[in-house]
Amino acid sequence: MTNANLRKWVGFCFVAIYLFIGVPLWYKLTTVYRTSLPINYIESLQNNKFQDIHLVIPVYVKSDTYRFPDIHDAVQVQVNHLLNSQEQQIPWSLQILPYNESVQQLEDQDNRFHVVNLVLDEFIGYSSAYDTKQTVVYYDDAAVLSNDLPFFVAQTLVEHTFQLEWTHLNKTYNGLSMNNNVAISYDPNIHLSITLLSGDGNPVAWEIESTLTDYFSPFRKFLSPLVNFTVDSSIVYHNDLNLHSLNGSSSNVTWFDLSHTIDLSELSSMTYYPEDSALNLAIVFPSASSTPNGLEFVNGTRITDSVVALDWNSYLVPQWGVIIINKNPLKPNSIISEDYLEPMMYRFSTDIFQLLGLTEGSQDLLAPYITIDSFKRLTILQNLDKAIETLWSLVKLTQQFQGMSIPREVSENVVEALDLRLQIIDLLNDPDKGGDTVWNNALHLSNQLVKLCEKAFFNGEMVQQNFFPQEHMIAVYLPLLGPISVVMFFGFYNVMKEKGEKREKNGTERESVKEKLELQEAQQLHAIDGKDEL
Repeated sequence: MTNANLRKWVGFCFVAIYLFIGVPLWYKLTTVYRTSLPINYIESLQNNKFQDIHLVIPVYVKSDTYRFPDIHDAVQVQVNHLLNSQEQQIPWSLQILPYNESVQQLEDQDNRFHVVNLVLDEFIGYSSAYDTKQTVVYYDDAAVLSNDLPFFVAQTLVEHTFQLEWTHLNKTYNGLSMNNNVAISYDPNIHLSITLLSGDGNPVAWEIESTLTDYFSPFRKFLSPLVNFTVDSSIVYHNDLNLHSLNGSSSNVTWFDLSHTIDLSELSSMTYYPEDSALNLAIVFPSASSTPNGLEFVNGTRITDSVVALDWNSYLVPQWGVIIINKNPLKPNSIISEDYLEPMMYRFSTDIFQLLGLTEGSQDLLAPYITIDSFKRLTILQNLDKAIETLWSLVKLTQQFQGMSIPREVSENVVEALDLRLQIIDLLNDPDKGGDTVWNNALHLSNQLVKLCEKAFFNGEMVQQNFFPQEHMIAVYLPLLGPISVVMFFGFYNVMKEKGEKREKNGTERESVKEKLELQEAQQLHAIDGKDEL
């Protein structure tokens, strides 16, 4: 092989390695990993979040006086008529079933169901039990003869017992959230911080531990299926939240007046807690030096069924907690007894219902078990809505940034979340399931669903936007690949050009040699100007 051919083949080899090995290898090493996501399915859920949901609530009808063999069927017809009269945002229905021994056995095992107890009386009305999920419907013989009893029962169930579902699942209702301007956003884990503030520096003790054990622990257990509270307590000296500046003001001081005077940021930042949501209870005593006669605007409050006025006022702080302001300062070495703290804890427990969104305004929770049960179902639906919104935000983020990495962990979390959603829907749609166990399980799964979707969205590689846009990739690699490419292709061009020039030169030399040979042949034949002499 000649030197020119060798150079030619070397040039071809360099170009082939560059194009078929170097370029694909560079593209492979610089391309970010993007796993596939079920985008079409998530988009369909976003367009109609509750397309596969039909919430079914089982209700059992019980009658001890008269035996109505078909009362549940008659009530079912009236219930369906009432529910169909209103356009629903999310389809839901009541499954009216007869009360039998098997249901009674489950009730005895504390697996509470919704039960309608029909009681013969002299008037028509209803009442909801405070400690169970039982609704009592009173009827008379005239209601039975006129066949109005099924309608009374249906109206009581739809418009009163399940009033929250009837209101919040209505098409005209704006959104699913039960939170108002006072309530905090729902979270299954809430930190409760209880602080005693004294305007003086005198030593103070309080029986907070025994008070929480006796009066707040049962309340925590009651709300445990819905919210898990973690509690801490502390004492702060030389801080009365600047309440002494309000002394001499009008006796009717509202929270709006206090909000311009006190600063709660110090209390909120004193303690670190791992929970995302928190509620606070601040019990404040003024300073003896600045207010020796006490706070004049504190006119006392009264507890239900109590005739003794208490020297403190309670103020509900929206989305923060409760402030209890005492009228008189503490004496040195005072011990705040459990009897003094008991009405405060009772008031705080009542306000917690409003801070969680279970009640609105100052209304009492007349049927706590029924209300909490409805709150669970609405929270489950709210969590499903929040989860789909999070997944859709994830899809839009990945579509907007095509160079963003999508780790395999994100895809696994998304698939697991969608499977978990189907499990929740099976619990909601099954008319044979109900009771505290099922609703608690569905709520627990929905809380896991929200966390799983947020985990996928806030993945470390995606939150940091650890990706290389196309412009950035070109700007980084062009100074390296540009000179290499130029040298490579111009070298190959010179080799090919050199070969062409050599071929042209060889052709010219061959033509010159041919002309010389023809001239010699003509001279041998004594030809002149290429003509033979004859």
